[in-house]
Amino acid sequence: MYLRIKTGIRGFDEIIQGGVIPNRTYVISGPPGSGKTTSGVQFLAYGASTGEPGLYVSLVRGAQTTVESMSGYNLNIPMLVKREKLFFIDVKSAAVYGDADTRIDPSTIYVEIANFVNTHSIKRLVIDSMSTLRFSIKDHTAEEAEIGRFIQNLKLLDTTTILLSEMIDPSIYSTEQYACDGLVFLHNFMRGRSMTRAIQIIKMCGTAHDCEMRKLGFTENGVFVSGEVV
Repeated sequence: MYLRIKTGIRGFDEIIQGGVIPNRTYVISGPPGSGKTTSGVQFLAYGASTGEPGLYVSLVRGAQTTVESMSGYNLNIPMLVKREKLFFIDVKSAAVYGDADTRIDPSTIYVEIANFVNTHSIKRLVIDSMSTLRFSIKDHTAEEAEIGRFIQNLKLLDTTTILLSEMIDPSIYSTEQYACDGLVFLHNFMRGRSMTRAIQIIKMCGTAHDCEMRKLGFTENGVFVSGEVV
């Protein structure tokens, strides 16, 4: 029987036997507006409020924007940040325009993340996003090997990690989706004249689950999963 930690996403823990297995790596993949960022921050905020310091890493220089956006939810983001239980940082994933000598790649990004994790005893980690991380790889023939190496190194950090990833084609799987311990798809699609949001567990190692799409909703407390199958 595995020890599990709660994600803080109402309705989600109930369909994965009580929570995720700690110190593993998970991927949340979906199109824009499907709830990836909110899910990731909610996971961090819940952990930070229960004694597990969290780190949100933005690879698109949007950490402060994320703080401002997520502070609208009832997740106590400003208080957790002030108490240094929750951190939001920017890590450059590409050279500044015109600065061709800047060396940024998955290895340098990993070192910066690892140093922060060790310094602040981080237990929950969210990286946004894998799509941007790929842009930092100059040798595209080595892209999949670089991503695989990055994920293997993440598993050495003693953190429960969520990687956010843009979904382009749900029928084509990426290296991080194969290498992770759990894969969750978020969906946006039109049903009639209404937009439907849904969540689907594709893979969750060590966990009994189905692959049904369930309704995903937003409230002032963040995202929640309905038991209703779409």
